[in-house]
Amino acid sequence: MRIDKLMIATALGLALSGCGGDGMEDLREFVRTAHADRKPKIEPLPEIKPHESFIYTAQELVDPFATRNLRPPVSTAGGPRPDMNRRKEPLEDFPLDALKMVGTLSRGQQTWAVVQAPDGSVHRIQTGSYVGQNFGKVLRVTQEKVEVLELVQGALGDWIEREASLAIAE
Repeated sequence: MRIDKLMIATALGLALSGCGGDGMEDLREFVRTAHADRKPKIEPLPEIKPHESFIYTAQELVDPFATRNLRPPVSTAGGPRPDMNRRKEPLEDFPLDALKMVGTLSRGQQTWAVVQAPDGSVHRIQTGSYVGQNFGKVLRVTQEKVEVLELVQGALGDWIEREASLAIAE
């Protein structure tokens, strides 16, 4: 009985060894031969152009950092100019679009606008006051808005007048 079991086990082992292939040998052969006749297409390298050398001689050129080049040119035209010698008012430290008109005050014929600065401080302005960073002079104060005439420096160094306004915040 032991010999029978041993023989059955040996026969079973031989039968199973015949099934030992994984059945993928034909797939491996296909992968090996499928692209064997093709060569990868490689683009040729671009032609390298020789670099042309340049000798920089600063003696012949204008110094871009000279003080005369850093200042804007002064216009000789007789147009408007800001008064650089007058004392600046508190609202000239802030851009005009950062200021908020929050109300008006009136006494007789005089009307003041109440303006809030970005730092939270509240100021009273009237016709002739200066606001904004572009030398803005208050031309007129109404219940709805403050009309301002700003002086802005143009590309050639001349001063250009520009109208602006502060509307009451709702």
